[in-house]
Amino acid sequence: MNVNADRIKLIVTITRRGEGSKMVDYYKRNKLHYDFICLGMGTATSEILDYLGLEETEKDVVLTMAPKSKIPSVLKGITNHFQLDKPGKGIVFTIPLSSVSARVPQILCKPENLVENEETVMENDKKFELILTILNRGNVDIVMDAAKSAGATGGTLLHARRVGFEDVENIFGFTIQPEKDILAILAESGNKNAIMKQITEVAGINTESRALVLALPVDEIMGL
Repeated sequence: MNVNADRIKLIVTITRRGEGSKMVDYYKRNKLHYDFICLGMGTATSEILDYLGLEETEKDVVLTMAPKSKIPSVLKGITNHFQLDKPGKGIVFTIPLSSVSARVPQILCKPENLVENEETVMENDKKFELILTILNRGNVDIVMDAAKSAGATGGTLLHARRVGFEDVENIFGFTIQPEKDILAILAESGNKNAIMKQITEVAGINTESRALVLALPVDEIMGL
């Protein structure tokens, strides 16, 4: 574990397909060099899409790491530059990291990359958490319906493939499908337990969905 991990946060940006590369360019101009783009799909209902002014649900999910001192200025800058405060433009939030490879803070926390007078992000009145559900491919509608019945409004879908599950198969006594979906739901903290409970009851490990559910804390959030 690296002692500088508390100085680094993960920035997650979800935006329209095609905008991700522009956001990576923005992050690089701010000397943030650990950037990754994932292709995702939105799961909001057509009514919500109409409200947000979205014609399709394809998404770019950008992951980048940043020193804590730069988070406020970076979030404000990207929100203004990409108009994330307007409906349908996207959302950006941060997740605290408990540990990170030693090389990351060595690069990101160089004196010239840090901000001396740290700003603060305007706090949202509501607290949020990121609920991640890992499930068998093709069952996302079942999981999303369960989540919505407990208060969720929508999520972002990522495709994945499992590795190293042989021991788990022996424990549970069934074959685990290699193709997986990862459903990310940003939910108010007060709704987290109800959403996770409902997903587990409807699509848990003993169902065809084989869903595993976990939650991550969210710090700063803008664009919601």
